[in-house]
This record gives sequence, C-alpha cells and structure tokens, in this order.
Amino acid sequence: MKLVRYPQQQPIPCKTALTIGNFDGVHLGHQALIKRVVDYAKKNELKSCVVSMQPLASQYFMGKENVPLLTPFKCKYHLIKALNVDYYCLLNFNKNLAELSAVDFIEEILLKGLNAQHIIIGDDFRFGKNRVGDIALLKQYCLPRGVTVAHINTVVEKDNARISSSLIRKHLDKSEFDFVEHTLGRRFSILGRVSKGKQLGRTLDFPTINIKLKNRAVPINGIFCVKVKFSDAETYLGAASIGTRPTVNGGSNLLEVYILDFNKQVYGQNVEVLFYHKIRNEVKFDSLSELKQQIYDDVLKTRHFFNNKNKTITEPLREQ
Repeated sequence: MKLVRYPQQQPIPCKTALTIGNFDGVHLGHQALIKRVVDYAKKNELKSCVVSMQPLASQYFMGKENVPLLTPFKCKYHLIKALNVDYYCLLNFNKNLAELSAVDFIEEILLKGLNAQHIIIGDDFRFGKNRVGDIALLKQYCLPRGVTVAHINTVVEKDNARISSSLIRKHLDKSEFDFVEHTLGRRFSILGRVSKGKQLGRTLDFPTINIKLKNRAVPINGIFCVKVKFSDAETYLGAASIGTRPTVNGGSNLLEVYILDFNKQVYGQNVEVLFYHKIRNEVKFDSLSELKQQIYDDVLKTRHFFNNKNKTITEPLREQ
C-alpha cells in the first residue's frame, strides 16, 4: 500500500476506485466498505484508494487533545493496509480544505487529484464546506462525467444499532469491551513503545511498564484487567492504569501496566495492551501506603478475573 499525502504530493497517475471517510477504529462497517472498494477495483482493473484526513475535521475544529481516537494514525495505517488497499490518501485538513465547496472537493480532489473512476461511500458521509455534499450531489456531478457512484448501507447490529465510531466510544465509556470487540472485529487495544519512567512502581513492589500517550486523547480512563502482547507474540496478563496518577501529581496522561509473573527488561520494545475489564476509576490516595494496598487489591482482582474467564473462554487472541 502506498501512502499519498495530497495536495502536497503529485496527483495519483492511475485510475482509481475510492472511498472517503474518517475510518476511526476501522470497525466492521469500515471494513465492509473498504473491502467493497478493493473488490470493485480488482474486477475493473483499477487501483483501490482509501481517502481520509489528517488531522480529522473534528480534531481541526475542537483540538487534538479533545478528540479521543480509537485508532491513531499508525494503527489505522496498518489496519487499512491489511485489507489489501493500493493507495491510502491523507488530505491535509486545514483552513483551505475546510472552506472548499462540495463541488470543488469533487472536482479538484476526487476527480483531478485522485483520478476517481468509481466512488463508494457510506450512507452517512458528508463533505465540503458546511458538510453540504452527499450521495445525491456526488451522483449529480459525477455521472455526466463518466464516473460511477455507489453507496453501502449502514452495517447494523442485531439490536438495530448502527455500527459507528461514536457508538463504540459510548460502549468503551461503559467499559463494555466484549461488545466493542464484536463491532471492531478485534479486541480494543493501545499500542506503543515501552519507555523508562520514574520507577515509582518498584518502590511499591509493583514495577510497571510505561507507555507514554503524549498529547493523545484516549477514550478510556481508570484501572483495567489487560493482556500484554510483545512484538515476539508472547502474551502476559496484567493490571493497567490509564490516567494522570493524581496520588503522585503525575500530570500528563500515561498508560502503566503491572505485568503478572514477569521479570524482563523490555525498554524500547513495542507492545500492545488489550483491554478486557474495568476494575475501578482512578482516584487520589492520601498516602503511598494506601496506593500500594489498592494496587495489591487490583492485582488480586485481575488474577481472579482471568482465572474465571479462562474457565469458559479458550480461544486465542486475535492477531492485529
């Protein structure tokens, strides 16, 4: 898959079948849409192209720190690549793009820039200034120019709930991780690199691995039962904390994981933390001794959770 940043780079030289969207989470609805584009492109000797924005429009208007993403760019890139897409095009969402009319968006970006011959969009997609562009406008403008347009109906759950990134965030807020796995098609996880922290956990007899979230907004917060997967595919159980560590005046958001029965040096390694159950909210304790006791209780609850879960669930972790 070739990554194209447009308009910074040259227009795509080959004819394409494309789709456009935020694709945050690359959930089952997104996957169905992208697979349809890939299949159409192969059957019609075109190149498949997935078009998104960086930053997302919501991040541009609200600020990156205020928009919790299901999948940051690197994760989204690999998930889309796994669907056998030829081109992943990122549009620079700035003032110029925000002010671009829907018709100019079609003409300048989709047709001239990305050489679209066939466009497939979700039934809720809107584009152009004030989001006035829709499937009807696409057909009205593109069909006379020989460009075909189609849309895919919303993917719905058995309870008639539409699969969407916002729906997934709502269920993450309730820590309903099994539901989220059902809609994402994989377990919700956070990926990152293990960095060296202040090593406070060692003084409490619970050494942790630290994954800095920098300015990234994440859709969950608190203490969780997790599985930790390293790049060598080894998987361990753990108790994870996402938050600002108020007891020690931590400040910035951080993901910390105490890995059960683990004693290895892993600084600098890439790691994936998969979330299974929320134990509690993050709170501020009056002393480090109280914090230590609470961590001890959290670890016991983590062991209990996985001991019970393993009695009924034996399927392996999904590969990302």
